[in-house]
Amino acid sequence: MPTRNPNKKIRIKREPEEEQIHVDRLSSLPDHILHYILSYFDSIKLSAQTSVLSTRWRYLWTHVHRLILDTDESFNPTNFARIVNEVMYNRSEECNICSIDYIHMKYKPDKMLLNRVVRFAASRDCQQFCLCVPHDAGSLDSSMFVPLANSNLRTLILREACLGLELLGSTRFAMLRDLDLDECWLSCQNEYAVLDPFANFPCLENLVLRGCILEHSCRFKISGPRLVKLAISFLDCSKLEIDAPNLKFFGLWEELEYSKLYQFNLPSLELADIWVKFRGLVERNKDGMMACATSLLRGLHNASSLFMNSAFFELLVRNSEFLENQCCPFTRLTSLTVDGYVPDMLPYHVMSYFLSGSSNRGSMYLEFV
Repeated sequence: MPTRNPNKKIRIKREPEEEQIHVDRLSSLPDHILHYILSYFDSIKLSAQTSVLSTRWRYLWTHVHRLILDTDESFNPTNFARIVNEVMYNRSEECNICSIDYIHMKYKPDKMLLNRVVRFAASRDCQQFCLCVPHDAGSLDSSMFVPLANSNLRTLILREACLGLELLGSTRFAMLRDLDLDECWLSCQNEYAVLDPFANFPCLENLVLRGCILEHSCRFKISGPRLVKLAISFLDCSKLEIDAPNLKFFGLWEELEYSKLYQFNLPSLELADIWVKFRGLVERNKDGMMACATSLLRGLHNASSLFMNSAFFELLVRNSEFLENQCCPFTRLTSLTVDGYVPDMLPYHVMSYFLSGSSNRGSMYLEFV
């Protein structure tokens, strides 16, 4: 009887359907899809680290459409500068960049490095540029933005930066459509001047001023022939002037410690969202508060829909006698919404102030939410 050699290996033939096939589905995706995925990483440093995965991934990160350069990704200024320079040097020249985020909050920024990044963005046809630097870094030189102003840049976001308004107004951004200034320090040399810093932005359509601080409480003017959407929150100025013939949406959020004057030219306005609260000394000055409130509402007379906060509406209700001799400023108002206020009774002068001038008062929509 034949015996089996225990040291002999036995091969078992597998059927084709039992064979295990391992496929790297991610790496098999087309290059342009992988570039898109890498663009959503939190930083360019993470994107670059994928180069060690395989030869297939070695240069994919150099084609990402979005660069996030953040000081949190390095331990000291030298490391950060080295990373940024390596990114710019290794960046593929075959494709442009959609957006660059330059976040420099950890220490005082290197202005020479920042200038190189700005020139790099302009040379690669960058569509969106976001710059975040601390206030104590000093005022940014407007000449730094000249390469971007002469490029096809569409969106500019500045956060916590210190800007000279006269110099900003002297820089013409020919193609810029969206501008977002977030908690910026806006300096001006002449506190009595009427500042119009956005007059040299002929294509500007969307403007956001969020929590910006003016060095002097001056007259602030916003001119925008193509401006469609404007949102302002907590802008400290003595008088706000807006000349925007094509504006459709206007949002204003303010806490006022003093009386402020408003002068608006908004013939195309459709929706106004107003959140205004008075506090401090101005609360004890009814004449000043009502002059401020009525000048604001007169500037919104072309709005078809108006949304306001309860504190502002309650101010009008408590001081309804001030509206008795006031003409209704609204000519097209069809919808009035008040947030967080459910009145027991509305004074006649208040309702007349909002309804009597509109040709659509028969179909007026009034809501308290």
